[in-house]
Amino acid sequence: MTLKSFKEKDKKRTSIIVFTIVCILLVSGVILYRTFAIFEVKTNQNVIKGTVQDPGNLYFAFYQKDENTGDYEIQKDMPNLQEGYVLDEDASYCGVTGEDDSNIKVYLTEDGYIKVGGITTSRTKCNLYFTKGIFLMGHGVPVVTSGNGLYETTHGDEVTSTTNDADFRNTEYRYAGNNPSNYVHFNDELWRIIGLVNVLTSEETVEQRIKMIRDNSIGELSWDLKENLSASNNWAQSTLIGLLNGAYYNHTSAIYFNCSEADRDDRCINGANVTLNFENTGIKDSSKHMIEEVTWSLGGLATNPLISDFYNGERGTSVFYDNPAKWKGKIALIYPSDFGYATSGGTEMSRETCLSRELINWSGEYGKNCGANDWLKPLGRLSWTLSSYTVLGNTGFYIGNTGFSKDWFLTSAFEIYPSLYLASNVKIISGTGSRDDAFEIAQVLK
Repeated sequence: MTLKSFKEKDKKRTSIIVFTIVCILLVSGVILYRTFAIFEVKTNQNVIKGTVQDPGNLYFAFYQKDENTGDYEIQKDMPNLQEGYVLDEDASYCGVTGEDDSNIKVYLTEDGYIKVGGITTSRTKCNLYFTKGIFLMGHGVPVVTSGNGLYETTHGDEVTSTTNDADFRNTEYRYAGNNPSNYVHFNDELWRIIGLVNVLTSEETVEQRIKMIRDNSIGELSWDLKENLSASNNWAQSTLIGLLNGAYYNHTSAIYFNCSEADRDDRCINGANVTLNFENTGIKDSSKHMIEEVTWSLGGLATNPLISDFYNGERGTSVFYDNPAKWKGKIALIYPSDFGYATSGGTEMSRETCLSRELINWSGEYGKNCGANDWLKPLGRLSWTLSSYTVLGNTGFYIGNTGFSKDWFLTSAFEIYPSLYLASNVKIISGTGSRDDAFEIAQVLK
């Protein structure tokens, strides 16, 4: 066979082919880069963990929600928790070449990592969507500004905290709306999360804990009632405190002296002993370790003010006569401000408008907008709160049907919804928070 020389025109043809191939590779690279945002580990943000047969074929695309438009926009880097972003688990998904695969789950672990589970095929792409939110009980929860959901609530407290961080002590997160997804399976029954709020812990420092309330009342009971039909708004010596932290906490039975007859002004004119059985509805031994003993503030008020004034007064030192301003314990009631901050407002009235109105005046249009869109509105006719009235020694504040009402005689029998704080190591392990798919929680021991 005779070898022929390599002609100039062959060199040209080869150059053209090589150039074309290079161009195709470059274009393909650009397309792949825009399609797959390859994950890069950074020390200042959460780490994504994923396992596949060939880890090099696991791709990530990061999308960040624009607060102004509400649209998700693709990002080169993953938004992080320090910037106030959390993973939207409902929106995020994975699949081969980007198509949704229901067998692959994207979720947050209790230690704050984003984890992808169920991947068995290479060339898997995960679309991770991030939105403004907080890390709540090991679970990323978006923060909303309208409708049902978790709201950022800012205060002007002058309290100390373990971090000395002004944002920490001034900002709380509270569920609001007519039916937010804040249901929790606790004590083999349904409770609801009020929010992540400031409280004095056992170390007498201000920290943030999850505050909850029982979904159902344990009955209509007097806040305080002695056998001579008198009452005192000293919570530490009330008959109700003894019941909640005695028979109810220990899931036993008790004899309780309760108002059995009231006049048209709801003043108690007759009382009787009633037997209350909490063997099945009290706090079970398996649930007690999740409850944190905290210092409940007992500040009272002399008026029916704005919600922010209630909040400050509840944490103040103004009380009737020489009543204590604090009490350390596990089970109590919600504050009036808890109710007020639980409104989302309505179609004709914003949340800000509702919060700028005195609770006693939540009637008429305010009741239809503010009260009707407040999930803490009692299921019964009236319900007691923890706060007392400082002008008289036998009165406290209650919540009415359409909204907050006024101070009243503590001898009256109103609905009782127990409230408590969860220990800091209690985490959400599953569930979406809806009534049909309530959060399942567990105590994570380290």
